[in-house]
Amino acid sequence: MAPTHPSAPPGTYVYNLGFLFERVAATHGSRRALRSRDGSAVSYADLAAESARCARWLLSQGIARGSVVAILADKSPRIYAWMLGCLRIGAAYTILDPGSPGARAEKMLTTAQPSLLLHDRTSEVLAVAQRLGIATVGVQVDVASLSPAPLAETADVLGSDVAYVMFTSGSTGTPKGAAMSHQNLLNFRRWAADQFSITPDDVLTGANPLHFDNSVFDTYASLLNGAGLALFGTDDVRDAAKLASLVDAAGCTVWFSVPSLLIYLTTTKAVTTNSFRSTRAIVFGGEGYPKSELAKLWSLLGSRVAFWNVYGPTECTCICSAYRITDADVAERTALAPLGKLAPNFSYVLLNDENVAVKPGDAGELCLLGPQVGLGYFNDAERTAASFQPNPLRPQVTERMYRTGDLAREDAAGLLHFVGRKDNQIKHMGYRIELEEIEAALHRLGYVVQAAAVYLRPRPGFGTIVAAIAADRAVTEVEVISGLKELLPPYMIPGRVAVMAALPKNANGKIDRKAVAALVAET
Repeated sequence: MAPTHPSAPPGTYVYNLGFLFERVAATHGSRRALRSRDGSAVSYADLAAESARCARWLLSQGIARGSVVAILADKSPRIYAWMLGCLRIGAAYTILDPGSPGARAEKMLTTAQPSLLLHDRTSEVLAVAQRLGIATVGVQVDVASLSPAPLAETADVLGSDVAYVMFTSGSTGTPKGAAMSHQNLLNFRRWAADQFSITPDDVLTGANPLHFDNSVFDTYASLLNGAGLALFGTDDVRDAAKLASLVDAAGCTVWFSVPSLLIYLTTTKAVTTNSFRSTRAIVFGGEGYPKSELAKLWSLLGSRVAFWNVYGPTECTCICSAYRITDADVAERTALAPLGKLAPNFSYVLLNDENVAVKPGDAGELCLLGPQVGLGYFNDAERTAASFQPNPLRPQVTERMYRTGDLAREDAAGLLHFVGRKDNQIKHMGYRIELEEIEAALHRLGYVVQAAAVYLRPRPGFGTIVAAIAADRAVTEVEVISGLKELLPPYMIPGRVAVMAALPKNANGKIDRKAVAALVAET
């Protein structure tokens, strides 16, 4: 017998996302599910019908439970229908970053091994997929003749099946794909609804790119809870005034983004005391929100909007903790807001380098346990084993934990606070970036003999990636950046390149990052 889902009425069972979406669509059929920027809308009934047609088309192409479908396209109602169509037959989907250069896209496609790539453009990524022999088809392929009825195949999908694969930066220079299950998302959508009081009367903002893990909240906290989702494109997000206007026009009640986007809105004065008129909650996460910048938005909207700082790695279903900001938090400017407390059915341990629990109040590596901890890295057993491990504090119990690499401490009230990183990972514009991946790309430029990437923060809320290199010939900053654009997505391209005769080293003969950072900060 399948497990009872918390939201299922007595006597019924929901054990995968396809069943849950069918139930939500049946209950809220006439409600608007997706709202486009032009004011048009797609109802839950129409989205359910279109996703069923997409699912049947996938089945006709040999796509079934366990297959992977790659998607390379902008947000549109049809894209959400494809995503849901995959889930309804147990196929996993992976969203590709349109800005990825061919070399990086090839690594992701080789890892994901998709049976099909759906696209809405001619691009370098599409060319790579075709060169690899992956079948490709336009997202607007005709499915109108297919049945919109529920699918028998949905019953075969298990909670342990992969729902999606989300790629993130890897310290070895190769992106890694975090695989999340149906059960991970079932738990997540219920927690999100409870934590932020999401109901069918809400409209969430869809401002996050689909290849970015914050979009998991946008998609599943809305469409699996009967709420609406307002779709904003890349161009909308780049235009601060337009974005603020669209949020109001769509009647958005819950906003979620990285702090960088909110800082952009306040810096450009796109948000005033009259903005976000329908919004009741502003949720932010993915990077720290400096108090000096947070105070600016708080002064405009804090009296009528709830502010939430959230935390969670891609490997643990987007977010898993939340903290509501108070006047006292904003008044005290010396630290970031707390990460808060984890979801009720989550747990954690703080470990030192010897895998021993730290003393109360001390900082340690935050290791997460619970039903939102993902399956691991897709087709990557080695990196999965390094990050997803048994709990060393309870060896007698079979429980799996994810080692986040984040250093945190717990205060007397039981709240978690972010302290730093164990490694060289940074958060830039909300994206998780391993500086080693940038360095690996630098070393692929034939003239580079030494390389280091550092992250400088000239002022709170603003950061820039700086690359330092030594080369075996004369080279310019423009040449280096041009070469990196062939290897890295735009958000990973350094804002500056320092060309040196040699990079400083420490006593062990390794490049001294701190010394490099000090040198480039002076120039």
